Amino acid sequence: MAPKQKYDRKSILNSALRIVRLKGNQALTARNIAHEMGCSTHPIYSEFNSLTGLKKALFRLAYDFFMETITTENSPRDFLDIGVNYVKFSRREKNLFSFIFMNKDFKMDLLSFEEVDEKMIKFIKNDEYVQKYAVDSYNMIFYNLWIFTHGLATLAWESETEYNDERIREILKNTGQMIIQGLAKKK
Repeated sequence: MAPKQKYDRKSILNSALRIVRLKGNQALTARNIAHEMGCSTHPIYSEFNSLTGLKKALFRLAYDFFMETITTENSPRDFLDIGVNYVKFSRREKNLFSFIFMNKDFKMDLLSFEEVDEKMIKFIKNDEYVQKYAVDSYNMIFYNLWIFTHGLATLAWESETEYNDERIREILKNTGQMIIQGLAKKK
């Protein structure tokens, strides 16, 4: 007799993540996850009481994947590189970007950014432009640049126009400089 296969939380979430990445949020059903895993829906509902519970856990996994990607891809040297990675992520991972940021089940609002990731603050503190203007309101820099970058990423996600990396970098750099200069004048 073959050993009974165990379907744990991690394998269920990884299967759900694959489905969202390939087919989008609308394809995220217990039946599709079970099909992806080669099992019935029973293990899914045993691990998660509902599809809503699974989606909440998947949101956290997807968001962590997003953050890991934008902070490590192409070995970013500064906050500008992270911004470029953010916009590129929105174009390359359209379904996942939509699941994280355009999903009615999970509302992202301005209060979501009150807890700023220390990794992001480190990138901002080490930015030569921030140091040049001696701006120390790192959370304000993050808050303003993140809002702008998200808007640009959403435009890139929605648009048929291809934004090349140089153009993205130029837009983000110019806007970042204006924000930092504006904050320096407030001092």
